[in-house]
Amino acid sequence: MNASLRRIRNFSLALALACVFYGALSAYLSGAPSGRGHSSSSVEAAQDHPLATPENVIPRDPFLINNGLIPPPALYQGPMFALSKDWPSRPLPPIQSPPWQQAIGGDAITTQNAPAYIAALKQYVASNARQLLLNYDNWDATKAHWYNEPWLGYTRESIHGTYAAGQFGPSVFAGTGLKTTFDTYVLTYYDERAAYTLYKVWGSGAVNPDVKTANFQFDEGSVIVKTAVFVSDDPKTQKNWWPATDGAAVWPIYAAIPEQQSGAPTVLNAYVIQFDIIVKDSAASPKTGWVFTTLVYDRKASGDAWDKMVPLGAMWGNDPDVDSSSRSRPPLHETWINPAAPKYSTQTLGWGGRLAGPNDGARNDIQVGKKQMDDYPNSSCLSCHGPAEWQPAQHRQVSFLLPSIPSQQPGQIPFKPCPDAKTGEWYICSPPPGSPDWARWFQNRPGTEPQASSTDSVATDYDMVFAFKSLPMWWKATGPAETPMPFAVRSLRHGTPTPAHFNEYSGAPLIPSGAAANRKAMHW
Repeated sequence: MNASLRRIRNFSLALALACVFYGALSAYLSGAPSGRGHSSSSVEAAQDHPLATPENVIPRDPFLINNGLIPPPALYQGPMFALSKDWPSRPLPPIQSPPWQQAIGGDAITTQNAPAYIAALKQYVASNARQLLLNYDNWDATKAHWYNEPWLGYTRESIHGTYAAGQFGPSVFAGTGLKTTFDTYVLTYYDERAAYTLYKVWGSGAVNPDVKTANFQFDEGSVIVKTAVFVSDDPKTQKNWWPATDGAAVWPIYAAIPEQQSGAPTVLNAYVIQFDIIVKDSAASPKTGWVFTTLVYDRKASGDAWDKMVPLGAMWGNDPDVDSSSRSRPPLHETWINPAAPKYSTQTLGWGGRLAGPNDGARNDIQVGKKQMDDYPNSSCLSCHGPAEWQPAQHRQVSFLLPSIPSQQPGQIPFKPCPDAKTGEWYICSPPPGSPDWARWFQNRPGTEPQASSTDSVATDYDMVFAFKSLPMWWKATGPAETPMPFAVRSLRHGTPTPAHFNEYSGAPLIPSGAAANRKAMHW
């Protein structure tokens, strides 16, 4: 297709989608039935970000609520996502003897006491989490004192505020009855203590971040939660596509499927399958300062959909002294995995069995020298968050999230694709597992130390939203016009002709559809 025809095609599609959107908006404004979620702020957010936004332009609005695509009342009349951005401007009083520390007697977390620690942490967030997951009509993040990051509205769908993460196919979850490929979407909240760090970095306006190591450090007792929802990629199979989702909480989201291809958005039912809770706790975890925990949905558990979110595990260090590339697979000392966790959730664990949930993308296609290794466990929760850093002079995250050989092309993707370093190749050129270069991702560092310590990078205390999402989006919106788009963000993401090339959660390359047809699964 020549350039002229391509422009005509793209303009026609954009115009058609704009007509659908503005038709729905006009119907709403003219008195069509509407839910309480179709508020004036939702409509204004859509008007502020029309579908005609130029390619590769991020609106210069840190508090944009969503990507501008609002479901017409004929499809959805329920609550809409509202950005919670009034972060505390002062630190909270120091937390005294929090319940998760009480659960382990104030000692360090271990593989023996980790179950009690997770149970106490789950109970601590239960009131807000249950409301968010099961009673969205009455959910109010501001009243709950849970807060969101700025600069992500460009990527958020409008109903729940989720943004795209990964995509997984049936062979990743062999033997579980999965019938189709599915996409995942995530939503993150910071509790009141954690949100003070957002204020330290962004201030009240979020336009001029104060990039200093001290500002990124979270206070002890800070809690951050992340919900991951799964949605079938098959428009004809939106129900009963995986037994693992039976009875799970359902979130409507406004998105296109399959996510990595073009298509008009619609209201889809997404299942709440993973819920992460991480806490700043240097007493329990003195080496990294953090404990990462993951809950997963277990349809066989008792109770409601929140009760059925059971522990997959906890992780508080990278076990740098354990070489999991050896055949003997030595035991880990800084990860605990629930032996009773549902089967599907254990099929995506990270390197050597380190903690990683089914949404986390800890298994990827890598190439070491000339050897290609499909679906290799090359990451984990803490190793992925360890490179959370920002180089203020270069305005970028220097270290990639996954073990990799750096790209030698400035302004391009941060890792070298294999086999020939060409765009569209989906293998990650990787150092050998267990080698010194590989081990840089599996060290225990305090949140004040960047992984790329020789580059004058500023550590963001294991918070990857800062390093991989909000700071890159801020710089694209406010920096020079020639600033490249963050490589794992797709322009006008939902329902556009622009395909996705990368997992938007981990940054790993997606397998092209033609190549995927010849593979057992699409997996990262």
